[in-house]
Amino acid sequence: MHVKEFMVKLQEALMDDHKNFNLETKLDEVEGWDSVGRLAVAVMINTELGITLNVANLRNCTSVGDIVDLVKEKLEG
Repeated sequence: MHVKEFMVKLQEALMDDHKNFNLETKLDEVEGWDSVGRLAVAVMINTELGITLNVANLRNCTSVGDIVDLVKEKLEG
């Protein structure tokens, strides 16, 4: 899955309607970035990519780019 495809799925999981949703988007500005949103993102990542992420790992992310980097790290290693 390419980064752009992943970001579309991520935006859907967060039920976010930002028009400028990008790698620099700060998660604290995304309405859906709460405990339920983090769980939805973890489930989406597991379903779409087969990667199991701990919700605590997601809690440390501050931007969309941080989530993308975390997923890349899991895919590579």
